[in-house]
Amino acid sequence: MKKLTSCFPSLRAAAAPLLTASLLRRLLCTDTSPAQFVPESYLISTCGLTQRQALKASRSLSKLTTPDRADAVRAFLAGDLDLSNPDVASSSARIFCFEVDKSLAPCVSQLRDIGLSTPEIARLVPLVPSVFVNPKHVSRLAFYMSFLGSFDRVHNAIRRDNSLLCRSIEDVVEPNIALLRQCGLSVRDIAQVLALVPRLLAGSQEHLKDVILRAQELGVPRGTPMFRHALVTAYSFRPETIAAKLELLRSLGLSSGQVAMAVAKMPSILNLSKDRLRRGMDFLTKEAGMDMEVIARAPAMLKFNIEGRLAPRLKVVNFIREKGLPCSNWSFYTAACLSEERFLSKFVHLHEKNIPAITVVYAAARRGKALAGTATL
Repeated sequence: MKKLTSCFPSLRAAAAPLLTASLLRRLLCTDTSPAQFVPESYLISTCGLTQRQALKASRSLSKLTTPDRADAVRAFLAGDLDLSNPDVASSSARIFCFEVDKSLAPCVSQLRDIGLSTPEIARLVPLVPSVFVNPKHVSRLAFYMSFLGSFDRVHNAIRRDNSLLCRSIEDVVEPNIALLRQCGLSVRDIAQVLALVPRLLAGSQEHLKDVILRAQELGVPRGTPMFRHALVTAYSFRPETIAAKLELLRSLGLSSGQVAMAVAKMPSILNLSKDRLRRGMDFLTKEAGMDMEVIARAPAMLKFNIEGRLAPRLKVVNFIREKGLPCSNWSFYTAACLSEERFLSKFVHLHEKNIPAITVVYAAARRGKALAGTATL
């Protein structure tokens, strides 16, 4: 070999670069390779998340190999929407995978075009980040804003059903609206149903037809003002749950006819828990002395808060009756149904001269306290 290299110096010169290149490759692979992007560490060090928050949020960033896109998104959100890193990273980290120029900026511009303010757009980020990559979602959002009348109502509806913007307006929502119109509901009625149970209008028409049938079985005819409330109740509870509450009302003293009357007048009493129904019936019959027929004709009484409304107002009404003062012939039902302002005007302030302590007594009763000596006031 020495003879060959001494005779042919070019062979010796060629061997050295080969050895050097091999060594450099090993060095580059082992010592100078770029650091691997670790989403969890990025979220902790850059976005201020705790380790637990970062571990959960990092699953959304598994496809990122560098922090470049996430950095660009963070800068855009902070500058254009005034959103802080921790708020976005903890609630909707997957938005860090979106492209600013191709997705975020154009969608934000479209959202502004349909009338949303910067704070309103910012509220959508943790709720429905998909709206920033899908123009169809923007157009659907515009439809719901027109239908419900305000961004706040749409925001609340999306909170109840975060996949609301995923359903086709033409193929799903509008046919369901047409079906409810056939049931006698106005556009305003349907909007109120949508605001409370958005999945009802965004689901299949077969399911909606089933809910309509069950609402009618509650004894609430189509076309009546209470039918939309019956729809919400029929959608929200299973038939066996509703049947159990109807049986409970009968066991508490209402006849079958009285139960049917109460539900037809206010289907939403079936939304109350069994304990709430028991406590309401107990107070109205034992404390307020109301007849079953009166309760059946005024089922709203079952929905009023006992401690904050019924008990304090009953105390005031009883004081007035004992004194034989004006308004003493007003029923407890009338007093219970008045707004707070009207009740104070008609039952408290009107009698402050004759019963000086009535304001204090009413305030104490609302706090759940009884004043000593009130029986002699």
